[in-house]
Amino acid sequence: MFSTNIQDRFHNYLSYPLIKSQYQVLSFKEIWDLSDRYAKHLLNYEGCRVALLPVPFIETLILINSLIKLHAEIALFSLHEPWETISKNMEELKVQALFCPDEYLKKISDTPVSVISIKEIDKLNPSIPLKIKNTKRICENSVFIIMTSGSSASPKKVVLTLDNVLTNAHYSNRNLPFQYGDTWLMSLPLFHVSGLSTWFRAIESGGSVYLPDKSHRWWEIDLPTEITHISVVSTIMKRLLDRKHLSSHSGMKGILLGGGPIPGGIVRACYSMGLPLYTTYGLTEMASQTTTTSANDTLEHLLTAGKPLIPNTVQIEKDGTISVRGQCRFLGYLIDNEINQPFDKEGWFNTKDLGEWTSDNYLCISGRKDNVFICGGENIQPEEIENFIMSSGYVDKAVVIPVKDEEFGHIPVAFIKFNEGNMEKQLNNYLKEKVSGLKIPRAFYPFPEGFEEKNIKILRKELNYWINHIQKEKD
Repeated sequence: MFSTNIQDRFHNYLSYPLIKSQYQVLSFKEIWDLSDRYAKHLLNYEGCRVALLPVPFIETLILINSLIKLHAEIALFSLHEPWETISKNMEELKVQALFCPDEYLKKISDTPVSVISIKEIDKLNPSIPLKIKNTKRICENSVFIIMTSGSSASPKKVVLTLDNVLTNAHYSNRNLPFQYGDTWLMSLPLFHVSGLSTWFRAIESGGSVYLPDKSHRWWEIDLPTEITHISVVSTIMKRLLDRKHLSSHSGMKGILLGGGPIPGGIVRACYSMGLPLYTTYGLTEMASQTTTTSANDTLEHLLTAGKPLIPNTVQIEKDGTISVRGQCRFLGYLIDNEINQPFDKEGWFNTKDLGEWTSDNYLCISGRKDNVFICGGENIQPEEIENFIMSSGYVDKAVVIPVKDEEFGHIPVAFIKFNEGNMEKQLNNYLKEKVSGLKIPRAFYPFPEGFEEKNIKILRKELNYWINHIQKEKD
């Protein structure tokens, strides 16, 4: 059992650099001292449940540290969500304050909670008591509440403990070595567990995190030479490969690739370049990584999602779905301020992702059980079609969804981003040689404006709504 005392970790690495940016470097001691200073201004929120719209600023990371010291529960929200959605979820969660960046303040309309600029915490006066209605804590060790939509109509509220995230960080660092002298780019958003986990890998190991300059997209420029590790999703990895940004970066030690289905073409391209690629499968409910490949794995292994980071924490059920358990597993979903624990009597949580083991115990992900639809009496797995589309070489991104059809029940259509021009004819010809006729999309659409950059993952339910309502009305 790992200690959840963050103070011990900080005191082990006091002189080590923890946060780096283009403009400054701050040590573990400096961040700890600043966290103490913040905490003194935030005493009124000790033990409270607060909401945070996190941006990768130094002040945000200090704030997270301070709130942990104060035993607060931190609900993380995406800045890309409309204010109405955030407000509704805050009301359901009964949060007692909202911390957000300055630029978001103008979007906020009427709200019953205190709204505090992340950069103005030093101005709070803890001697002035706040009229806060106490919210019952979920449990003694709950720390993070993270929204994850999955395939449901409304966000699920995943409750994680400090033990969850630190344990995941420990086993991640053991598998993909990250330590003092290494620097992990804060490349994924902090409101996702994949971004948040980068911070805890540094705290766990004595490594550093690098905060990119927000004036441009980090993948469009050369990476700083001190970067040794990055986390990416397939879309960003494709852009890095196209721009050849990584071919001259000799100091790279680890590229963690996950966040959804990984096209084989991207893996093969990385492998041929000799890049230090690690493919992974993870979920918010397990505090990030669940399975990951290892250093010097073969190409065949990199085309899988790797092996479990912790033994005996992953199993395949009789119906082909993946179940997980162990010290990284979340406490449960928060519903009406009560914990719902969707676990069996042995503690297994069924992810509804479909997978199978290779002969040497690597996990292969084939899609989600609840994405399957029936076309002409045949079960169709959208992710299978997407993989074939991506293997054509004509496409940068693809998502396949079902549309109702009187003859076949449902038919597949695809949202496509071609890498150059319109290659629909060539793609159709390619798919005819690879899949049965029922699996070939009946129509190809460009992604609706804003969908590609909104989140790490494009939500299928939103594309379903677009095709069945907005596009249907146009047709």
